[in-house]
Amino acid sequence: MAPDREPMTVLLVDPADAMGVVEEALVGEDPTITVETVASPDGVAETGEDPDCIIVLEYEEAGVDGIELLHDVEDRIADVPIVVFVIDPESYFTQTALEEGAADVLTIGTGGTRETDEDFPLLLTRRVRHAAGKGESFQTDSELLNSVMEYLPHQVFIKDDVGRIAAMSNVAMHEHEPTQEEIQGFTDHDLFDTELGRELYEEEQEIMEREEPIINRVERYVQDGQDRWVSTTKAPRYDSDGDVVGIIGTARDVTEQNRREVMVNALHAASRDLVTAETYDDIAATAVDIADDIPDLPVLEVVLYDDEDRRLETVATGHTEDTASVFERYEEWFRRAYESGVGQYVVSLSDDDPGAVVGYAKSEVTDSVDPIAVALPLGEHGVLGFASTSGTFDDAGVELAEVLAANVEATLDRAAREEAIRERERELARQNERLEEFASIVSHDLRNPLSVAQGYAEMFDDDDANAEEVRWALDRMDRLTDELLTLARQGQIVGDTENVALSGAAWDAWQGVDTGAATLSVEDDLGTVAADRDRLLELLENLFRNAIEHGHDPDDPVTITVGRLNAGFFVEDDGPGIPDSEKETVFEQGYTNADDGTGFGLYIVRTLADAHDWSVELTDAGADGSRPGGARFEITGVERGKHSPSVDSGHRS
Repeated sequence: MAPDREPMTVLLVDPADAMGVVEEALVGEDPTITVETVASPDGVAETGEDPDCIIVLEYEEAGVDGIELLHDVEDRIADVPIVVFVIDPESYFTQTALEEGAADVLTIGTGGTRETDEDFPLLLTRRVRHAAGKGESFQTDSELLNSVMEYLPHQVFIKDDVGRIAAMSNVAMHEHEPTQEEIQGFTDHDLFDTELGRELYEEEQEIMEREEPIINRVERYVQDGQDRWVSTTKAPRYDSDGDVVGIIGTARDVTEQNRREVMVNALHAASRDLVTAETYDDIAATAVDIADDIPDLPVLEVVLYDDEDRRLETVATGHTEDTASVFERYEEWFRRAYESGVGQYVVSLSDDDPGAVVGYAKSEVTDSVDPIAVALPLGEHGVLGFASTSGTFDDAGVELAEVLAANVEATLDRAAREEAIRERERELARQNERLEEFASIVSHDLRNPLSVAQGYAEMFDDDDANAEEVRWALDRMDRLTDELLTLARQGQIVGDTENVALSGAAWDAWQGVDTGAATLSVEDDLGTVAADRDRLLELLENLFRNAIEHGHDPDDPVTITVGRLNAGFFVEDDGPGIPDSEKETVFEQGYTNADDGTGFGLYIVRTLADAHDWSVELTDAGADGSRPGGARFEITGVERGKHSPSVDSGHRS
C-alpha cells in the first residue's frame, strides 16, 4: 500500500464479535488505517474523536440486525458514513440497506471465507476508503480501463494525435496479429492497406481539428470473401487542460443486423410482385418464386384449404423431387396452425432420427432452440410452410418467413374480395340476362294479343261508354310492356324515383284492374313516398289483382284496404286469406293456386319492392284485431317524400 495515503480511523460496531476478519484485512492491507471496535451503539460516543467511517454488523444467525444498528448509530453520531458488513446476506438485503442510508454494503460467507479470499483485503480497503471519502475508488483508473478493454464486446481503440495506437480492446485485437503490448505505437498504415490507412488517418485528423465526432456510421468491408458491416463511432480525446490529444473510438460488428435489414427490405421489394397476382394459384407461385430469390428463406410450401374437398392441399412448393413435401412431413402441425390460427414451430428431438419431432406455438419455443420447420396460418385461406435445408434456421429466417406470410395472407384477402366482387358482377350479369329474356318473352307474348285487341277497339262506336276505358287500358298495357323491356335492357327494374302521392297511386292502380264487384278503401293521410310511379302502380295492381282473384266470391265481394305504416304502407283484404303452410312460397316465381293464375303476380310484387330497397311481408289481416281473416301485405323500408307530392291523376270510384 502506498505510504502517502491519508490516515483514517474506522470504528467497528460488533455485538457478536464476528468482525475480526474485517479488522485484520484493513490493518494488514493499509497500516495508515486505525481500527477500533465497540460492542454496541452506546460505545460510539466513548471513542473520543469521530471516526472517518463506521462499520456495523448484520448477522441474522447471531440475532444481529444490521438495519437496526445502522439507525441506532445514526442517532448517536451524525455525518459519518456507515457501512454494513453482512455475513450470509439475504438476496434482498443489500438494496434494503442502501435504501435505509448505508454508504455501502460488504458481504462475507460464514466463517469469514470468500470465493476470492486473496483479493478480499484489497477490495475491502478500497471500498471503506471510498465510503469515507478518502480518495479510494472501487478500482484504479488503470484497472477500470483494463476492464473495459478486456470485457466490452466491442472494438475499442485509443490513439494519440498522430494516429498511433495507445490501447486496443481484446475484441479488436482478434482482428490483428500483434499482441496488446506489441500493437502499442502501431498506426492504421501498419494494420491495413495503404489506401485505407490514409483514409482513416485523414478522417481522424479532421475529427480532431473540427472537434466533431462521427456516431454509428455503418461501413462495409470484405473478410474471407464475405461481406461484413461495422458500425463505427469516433470522438476527439482531451487532456486535463482541454486540449485535443488524440482519438477514442469504438466499432461493433453489425453484419447480422444489417443482413437482416437487407433481407427484409429485399423481401418487401419482392413482395410487390404479389400485388399483380390475381388468382390463388398465381399468388402461391409468386410466393415460392420470392423465397427462391432470397437465400435466407428456407424451402417454402403454400398449402390452401379446398372448400369443395374440405381439406388442405399443396398448391405450390419449392421442394425438389428428391425431398419430401413439407406438408407431407409435418401435416399434423400444418393442420394445427390452420385450425388454431397460431403459428407452429417444429423442433427436432434427435439428430439421428428425422421423425422424432415435436411442434410448439411460438410462445412455447425457448430462445436456445432453433426450429427445423415452421407452419404459419394464412387466415381462412390455408398455411404457409417452411422447412430448413441445413438442419435448422435462425431467428432471421423465422422473421423473414413471418413477414412473407403476412404479405401472402394480405394478398389472398385482397384476391378473395376481388373475386367476390367479380362473382357478384357475374351474378348480376346473369340476372340481367334472365330479366331481359323474361321481358322479351313477356313483350312478345303480349304484343300479339294487344295488337289484336287494339284493332278491335278501333271498331268500337265512339258513343260506346266502354270504348274510352278499353282504349285507356290497352294503351297502358302497351306502355308498360315497352317500359319493362327498356328497363330490363338497361339492367334495372326501377327507373328514376319521384315523390308520389300514395292515395292517388292506389286509385290509379285500381283503374288498371278488373275489379268486378270488389271495393277499395284508401285511408286518409297516406302521404307521399319516393318511388318510380309506374313501378309502384304495377306493384299495387298485382296486390289488388291477387286479392280479387283469390278472394272472389260473387255473393261476398272482397274489400281491399290501403293504409299507412310508420315505415311504409299495407294492402289487405277481408277475403279467405292465405294458409300458413303457403306463406313462405307465395312470392316464388310460378307459384299460384288459381286455375287461371300465371304465378308471376306476387313474384313481381317482391321484385319491385326489392328494386326500391323495400321489404314486403305477408301476414294475416285480422292479426291486429282490426278485421277478421284476409291477407295483409306490409311494405316497409319506404322513404317518405321530402317535397310536395306529385299531382294525383286517374279515376276514382
